[in-house]
Amino acid sequence: MIQIEDILKNIPISNEMIALVLFALILSLIFKQLKKSRMSQDEKNKKGAKYEIYVSNHYKNKDYTLDERGGFDDGGIDLIAYKNNQVLLIQCKNWNTENSFKITEKDIREFYGACHFYVDENNIQDKEIICIYVIPDKTLLANNTIKLFKKHYLKCRYEIINYNK
Repeated sequence: MIQIEDILKNIPISNEMIALVLFALILSLIFKQLKKSRMSQDEKNKKGAKYEIYVSNHYKNKDYTLDERGGFDDGGIDLIAYKNNQVLLIQCKNWNTENSFKITEKDIREFYGACHFYVDENNIQDKEIICIYVIPDKTLLANNTIKLFKKHYLKCRYEIINYNK
C-alpha cells in the first residue's frame, strides 16, 4: 500500500513553496470569514431595522406620534415619540444575547449626549424629554449601566420590549 509520506518524499518541495501554499490557504480562510461577516452584518442591520419597526409600533399603540430616523446617520436616536408635552428620544438595540457584547456606561453616555444635542438643536427645552434605551433583554446591559440608569431614571432609562423574531 502506498503511503502519502512516500509520495511526498519523491516530490521536491522547498520551504518557500510550503510557505506560499500556507499563505494561500490562510488568505482563502480570511476571505471566507470576511464574506461571512459581511453577510452577517447585513443580517444584523435587517434585524435591527425590524426591531425598530416593532418598537415604533409599540409606541404607536400607546398613542404616540413617531418620527422614525434609524440608520447610520440617525444621530444616535432611532425613534422620536411625541405625545402631549412629552418627547421620547429612543435608541433601539436588538443585539444577540448569546454573544459577550454588553451595552456599557459609555454607550449610554453617548446616547444621552446625542439626546442633549437634539434637544438644543431643535429648541425643545420646554418639553418633557425622556431618553429611552430600548432592548429585548436585560442581559444586554452591563452591571454599571444598570446603576447609571437607576441613578438618572427620570431623564434616561431603559425599557425592555421583548422581540422573538
